Amino acid sequence: MEDLKQRARGISLGIYAADLGALRKAATEFAEWGAGILHFDVMDGVFVPGMTAGPGFVKALDVGLLRDVHLMVENPARHVASYVKAGADIVTVHAEAADAAQALNAIRTAAEESGRPVLAGLGLMPQTPLSEIRALLDMQPDLVLVLSLDPRRKDPPDIATACARVQELRTICGHKPVIAFDGGVTLDSIREIRACNPEMIVSGSAVLGANNPQRAFETMTRID
Repeated sequence: MEDLKQRARGISLGIYAADLGALRKAATEFAEWGAGILHFDVMDGVFVPGMTAGPGFVKALDVGLLRDVHLMVENPARHVASYVKAGADIVTVHAEAADAAQALNAIRTAAEESGRPVLAGLGLMPQTPLSEIRALLDMQPDLVLVLSLDPRRKDPPDIATACARVQELRTICGHKPVIAFDGGVTLDSIREIRACNPEMIVSGSAVLGANNPQRAFETMTRID
């Protein structure tokens, strides 16, 4: 598990920001750039407005990178086992889901049944006070994903507040989870985000929508 936590560091590239007609080609290119992590935003049209693809895509995009699945869905406990079975290395569920505690336990059960380590992640919307999720943090999630924006709303990302939350989590999580940052990550904001020292930073369209995506990725990884 500790080895997997070490690998779960760096830029997690949002695969669904790539050409949807050529996802495997894109994933293979990411590996050639030196990327280590693919990020899958899974949305069900209920928990958040958008909809994306299911575990079959996670299975199909096995190109040697860690597969980082972010479940923005209602009742994630029903779905986590299918993503672990598809090969996910990280499965993150939201603290705001009614069955978040059950889902964290389900990830760990599915990982044990699969015979391989899988990081059980907990995602936090910006408006959710840390004081309200202490019981979930006490379950010692392996990864905590801090969002700077709420995909259910149209508010702009609040980078400074999310960075402060990253630092606060470091003081209250004695078990030292991987801290990840997601939302509003661009070449303009990456230096501020790096300053709060998240181990993982999720970025999709800022890299893949650039004129030269590989150069954008390489620049983002170099900035400290």
